[in-house]
Amino acid sequence: MDWKMMGDPANIENRNAGNGGDLVKHTVYIATLRFLLAQEPWIRGLLLRECHAGRGVYRIPNGDVRSRLLSCLYSDPVGNGPVLLQDAQRNILGILDCWRPRGGEVQWYVGSALINAFTLSENQHGLHRLELYEWQPETRQILRSVLTAAQAHVHASLSVLQDDDQNREFDGEAYIEQQISGWGKQNVVLLDPFAMWRQPSDQAKRNRYGAIVDGLVKHGGDAPSVILFWTWGRAFPIAAGDLNGKVEPVRNGYGELRAKLHQAGLHFVLVKWRWGLQFAMWVVVPVLHVAALRDHIALHCDLLSDHLIRHGCSHRLSHPLVEVEVD
Repeated sequence: MDWKMMGDPANIENRNAGNGGDLVKHTVYIATLRFLLAQEPWIRGLLLRECHAGRGVYRIPNGDVRSRLLSCLYSDPVGNGPVLLQDAQRNILGILDCWRPRGGEVQWYVGSALINAFTLSENQHGLHRLELYEWQPETRQILRSVLTAAQAHVHASLSVLQDDDQNREFDGEAYIEQQISGWGKQNVVLLDPFAMWRQPSDQAKRNRYGAIVDGLVKHGGDAPSVILFWTWGRAFPIAAGDLNGKVEPVRNGYGELRAKLHQAGLHFVLVKWRWGLQFAMWVVVPVLHVAALRDHIALHCDLLSDHLIRHGCSHRLSHPLVEVEVD
């Protein structure tokens, strides 16, 4: 069946694809991968492991609240440099015959799995691999179909991991928790903890992330690189307190995991923004590269926000500045 006709209504995350969080998150992904792919040892072979991989491409219904923001993103750039995410969306949607006609309604948004596959394909110095983990079996089926449709243009090894029973849910976070202590420097791991950071009911999930960080820091300077995407919803004061350490900490919360990394000598690029919701990302790479990567990410986040503002989306961005710093 054509992937455009396939549905996965049980996956509630589909409604978030292409929102303000995704636009910055995916810009950070592209910028980070391009940076790493120009460095040793990743230039010779990078293994990207993505949790919560999703379905690859998302339909945006007519009149959806995301359409206005995506219309700004898809507008022709008139700024000071390339808008990485705009270029990626135009290229991939064009290959899939989904790019909107000039002036037409936004209908599709390319998600991280396909963006990452194409970004890895830009660098052909080594054999790069992408391993995708997705919870929902229906979503995995769609993702495979989308990857098949794009495979002639992707020059990387791709796999969608699952249990032996393809109809079962697959817990990618649990897999990463179990395996990360055995992964080396050429691995890059993408994690989306979502909005689970202070609730008592989510202590078990916080403990899982504590175990993941413990597995990471065991490697010292040979640790995998990790990108984590945090959300706090609209709890802006709590988020600010978590970020600056001024609210009461919770076990295996943001502050404790940050301290574990620092104690192991691992610093990271911290990306913060607030476009309706409060978001932050950690980009954990070897210390040697942190400052240069910060500058690279900051440049491309500035180009993204400038592009959106130029095309009339300033009213959609409550705080249009994306802050990028070393933590």
